[in-house]
Amino acid sequence: MTDRIAVVGGGIAGLTLAALLDPGRFEVTIHEAQPERSATGSALGLWGGARKVLHRIGALPDDTFRQTGGALHRIDGRRLVSVRGPGPVLVDRPTLLAALADAVPPSVRRVAGEVTDPAVLDADLVVGADGVRSRVRGLVEARAAKRVPTSYVALRGIRAGAPAPDEVGEYWGGGRLCGIAPMARERSYWFTTHRSALVEPFEVAAVLEEARSRFADAAPAVNRVLADAGLDTLATALWVAPRMRSYARGRYVVIGDAAHAMLPNLGRGACSAIVDAATLAKSLNAGSDLRGWQARRLPATQVARLGSAALMRTALAIP
Repeated sequence: MTDRIAVVGGGIAGLTLAALLDPGRFEVTIHEAQPERSATGSALGLWGGARKVLHRIGALPDDTFRQTGGALHRIDGRRLVSVRGPGPVLVDRPTLLAALADAVPPSVRRVAGEVTDPAVLDADLVVGADGVRSRVRGLVEARAAKRVPTSYVALRGIRAGAPAPDEVGEYWGGGRLCGIAPMARERSYWFTTHRSALVEPFEVAAVLEEARSRFADAAPAVNRVLADAGLDTLATALWVAPRMRSYARGRYVVIGDAAHAMLPNLGRGACSAIVDAATLAKSLNAGSDLRGWQARRLPATQVARLGSAALMRTALAIP
């Protein structure tokens, strides 16, 4: 008998899982509320473990760039420490999602539409890969159903032109954070974070105006990327998942941001989602109990969730 798996969410975690599940053993359906969002997004950092998974399924994009250096600066541009050695590979989100979509077997059924009540899905296993707003999470752990707000607003963008080598890195302090990194095809990825009282849904122009004011005394490189930013800039409030004590209960399991959405400071969000999906697929394909999978993934991802929050507080607190 073929087991039926419903994957709620067709983003990075959901597509990776669908690409790795044994099509001879499982009948898989992906439910995606907003398929059009696959064409939006900025850059993601891929560390070694995630790259190995993507390489194995033929979904590691060619259009990537590996950062090999940079520096940590005070917000005004004064260098604190140089960073040596290889960093993550940067890839833009639409390219990664397209590669993952191509890796999904044709036997996987795709349904466009929001799942408002995962409990009614006709499946033996319901996987919540539905992000920080997850509706599946509450079925695993009721007290963790709601996402947790933070006071942070983030801007992210990709601009033409590679940054100068002495501009690459992060800029911390005074309640603000910025990062600038090179990408493939002579492009730059940049992001800023600051505390804000603005409320979603955002008008990008309003967030840019506030950021330009808040970062007015920041390093010239920071002010240049903000000055050049247009209305295609991604502006988001930063939300996190609550602490979870379990990722699986009954026929429900959560992975990726649905399980451990964290602040972006460690650059591990996409990587953790990919590794979650790969290890869950391995356990399911082997017919293993999910308790073993959970015992491996829950501690590491919850520590990363806490570590990213601690790093954000440190970055913003530098005078």
